[in-house]
Amino acid sequence: MSEKEIEALQKNARRWNRAASVLFAVVWLGLTAALLAFSLYVSAQEGISLQLELIAASVTLPLVAAFGLYLLLYFLFVRWHYDRFNRAFKEKYVLQTLQAAGGFESLRYDPSRGFSYQEVWDSCVVATGEQKYFKSEDLLLGSFQGIPFAYCDVVTESLRRRGKRSRVETIFEGQILRFSLPEGSKWSFGHLQIFEKELLSNLKGRTAPHKIQVEHEGFNRRFQVFAADEHNAFYLLTPQMLEQIVQFADAAGCQIALTFVGPYLYVAMNSRRSMFDASVKEPFDKQRQAILADAGLMRRAGELLVLEADLLAQRERT
Repeated sequence: MSEKEIEALQKNARRWNRAASVLFAVVWLGLTAALLAFSLYVSAQEGISLQLELIAASVTLPLVAAFGLYLLLYFLFVRWHYDRFNRAFKEKYVLQTLQAAGGFESLRYDPSRGFSYQEVWDSCVVATGEQKYFKSEDLLLGSFQGIPFAYCDVVTESLRRRGKRSRVETIFEGQILRFSLPEGSKWSFGHLQIFEKELLSNLKGRTAPHKIQVEHEGFNRRFQVFAADEHNAFYLLTPQMLEQIVQFADAAGCQIALTFVGPYLYVAMNSRRSMFDASVKEPFDKQRQAILADAGLMRRAGELLVLEADLLAQRERT
């Protein structure tokens, strides 16, 4: 599919979105005006003043009817046209843009796949909520300077009850990045978890048994560390590694969590957005820049959290 064809799909999706919004406003305002006029006529005929309850009903009932019509149009037409454009955009631009960014090898991209619920549960990097509400997609596989990685969107949710009411609440929404650590680098046999404090609140009961205080006051104020093995934690979390974690957290611009477990490092970024979803409003050039920004963050994670740590391990062995 050519770029012009994808632009045509974007325009078509934008038109349907605009048409549904305009129709919602027209139906709501039109029905409201008609009901108010009818209520005024009836009140005048009966010689009574227009009641506040009647005014409220004249506004609320058309709003409900207009919103119902909007939802019908959304699920029948607006969503269908957006999904068609979004799928074409991902197939055309995501992999090509990432390949052009450089620094990655053997890239594969599957918009429909992601991490399994069980893997995210076992990683203990974020709270997984309930399996039936778990979502993961936009799986990107490849390697960065010889280090295999997997990167995808993850959403975890849970049903929360408040009195007689219950609703589904989002626990985590963002990206999880998994690196396979090089042989000979420092591994953690048992979980070593590092959380910015907001991401820890929903993980009660899923943390390693030992809470660690490192010799870095700024790090201790910002992060909490839990380890299966205290000695192994201090072996991994050298002063330089602590500084690199802080640098990456600053670059991410959102709450992060890291888990070292065996030959893997999991990095969670609570960005509250989907990674590669297309926009019907933004120009393609701006959307390419967003993809490149995600690629830059992946490279930064690989450099700071894996490559530098591996170089330190090699120097120590030497």
